[in-house]
Amino acid sequence: MNSSRLEMRGISLAFSGFQALSRVDFTLTGGSVHALTGANGAGKSTLMAVLCGTYDHYEGEICINNQPVGIRQPLDAKQLGIHLVQQEVDVALIPGLSIAENIMLDHLAQPGHRYRWHAIREQAKQALAQLDVSLNVRRSIDTCSLAEKQQILLARALSHHCRFLILDEPTAPLDAHESERLFAVVKRLQQQGIGVVFISHRIHELKAICDTLTVLRDGKLIESGPMAALSGEEIVEKMLGHELSDIYPPARPPLSDEIVLRVEGLHDDALLKAISLHLRKGEILGIAGLAGAGKTELCKALFGASKSRVEGGELHHQPWKPRDPADSVMRGLALVPEERRKEGIFIDEPVSMNLSVSADNSFSRWGVFGHRQAWRWAEEVIARVGVRARGPGQVLRRLSGGNQQKVAIGKWLRNEASVLIFDEPTKGVDVKAKTDLFQLIDALAREGKGVIYASGEFAELVGLCDRICVLWDGRIVAEIAGAEAREETLLYYSTGGTAP
Repeated sequence: MNSSRLEMRGISLAFSGFQALSRVDFTLTGGSVHALTGANGAGKSTLMAVLCGTYDHYEGEICINNQPVGIRQPLDAKQLGIHLVQQEVDVALIPGLSIAENIMLDHLAQPGHRYRWHAIREQAKQALAQLDVSLNVRRSIDTCSLAEKQQILLARALSHHCRFLILDEPTAPLDAHESERLFAVVKRLQQQGIGVVFISHRIHELKAICDTLTVLRDGKLIESGPMAALSGEEIVEKMLGHELSDIYPPARPPLSDEIVLRVEGLHDDALLKAISLHLRKGEILGIAGLAGAGKTELCKALFGASKSRVEGGELHHQPWKPRDPADSVMRGLALVPEERRKEGIFIDEPVSMNLSVSADNSFSRWGVFGHRQAWRWAEEVIARVGVRARGPGQVLRRLSGGNQQKVAIGKWLRNEASVLIFDEPTKGVDVKAKTDLFQLIDALAREGKGVIYASGEFAELVGLCDRICVLWDGRIVAEIAGAEAREETLLYYSTGGTAP
């Protein structure tokens, strides 16, 4: 077995006076699966970015097998066998290219490389074969699902001499079956002597796959050691710095009988069949389902972001049917999509721009945009929804996933949307940020807004929702009162189970 040992010693890093990392030690050995965890903003991604050569102004040293190595740019890390598969897979892939070209991208970029396409495709197939994945490598990357794109990035890492592999929220785009297959791949890599860093907010995954745990908090090392002796609750408490309490808000007062949204017989051309549902004022309606059940398709159809047809519909007591996003916004509907960085926010723009982009025309006068008004509004929203940012001018890419999600929600507050649709709102968000999001969504419901909450995280639906509809194969197969819902019941119906 490979005996490679990587050590990061006393790593410190600051940005404009903000101390992101403070003398952090981290050790990864070949053949180990090492969990790196902590709340959003704890420094996990920053520490791994240092290891991957993203930042060159850090203090401390990095050693492999007790020999200091210089990692000041991404090429340095790759030449040392250090590879990252990041959470937002589209950022690392080139649209328009084939699967083979994306897998072999680093090889193709080498100076003087001669293009032998047959050999390139064969090497891409071999890399996929290590993952027990069979894809047509001539396909365009644009036709691939999120799960396939992640597999392609894993294959890219394995096409090199990979010694250390960093997986950042690798199961976020995967269903339960795909996650199990990924775990089998990770165990196979472990047996080959590859050291794996596994970053996840799903504690049960860390317990299932990892042998070692490192916890960061506020840029500092809290604990590092064997995983086996720790319970899930103990891990969360180390992340938060205090005892774990109930993360869900207290029960809301009785619901209004007023129905703000009703849809009858909604169909699309691909998956959705005869969807009928209603949403009350002040209600959080859960949409439960596994990957492929139609949650995202339903959310987009209701918002008018995809084509659908309905037999009948009503919004605020007026006849209605989904048309397009612009019409939905005018009528008081809002969507926070699953792929927030791709569809919900402008990642390279400041917070103020993101919070004003969906606002009405109150920031404009005589056709001139009022930047000062937008800035003041952004300051109000930052305080209201609890965004941790240096100010409205901070670029969104610099914020944690949880804070990006708060901005994606906050942008709908200017035009007072009365029906908010959330598609997997806690995807890639840690337990502390989840608590903040639950409180924010609960507060919106208490204000009288209707909320649709679509998720495959059944514990969240049980803890948060007043009523839950279960999707399976594009159909609503069950409707359960929130007070009576249980995770096992949702799982039963979401896998095709029928009422006794």
